[in-house]
Amino acid sequence: MVVMIETDKPGTDEADARRILLIHRAAPDGLCAGCLEFTCTLARFPCTQARWALKVTGNKAAGGRS
Repeated sequence: MVVMIETDKPGTDEADARRILLIHRAAPDGLCAGCLEFTCTLARFPCTQARWALKVTGNKAAGGRS
């Protein structure tokens, strides 16, 4: 079963970007855990969603370093 989470138009505020970084984080093998889990695709971290979120937050959020 595949579960996809979509938003119509993500806002450009920092709260939306932080929510995306909670899902799209680096796995130990360097792949994006969010892309693998939600869309079953292999993407290196930072994926396109994580790059957007990091750009919005000004790289202040440490996506994947939890």
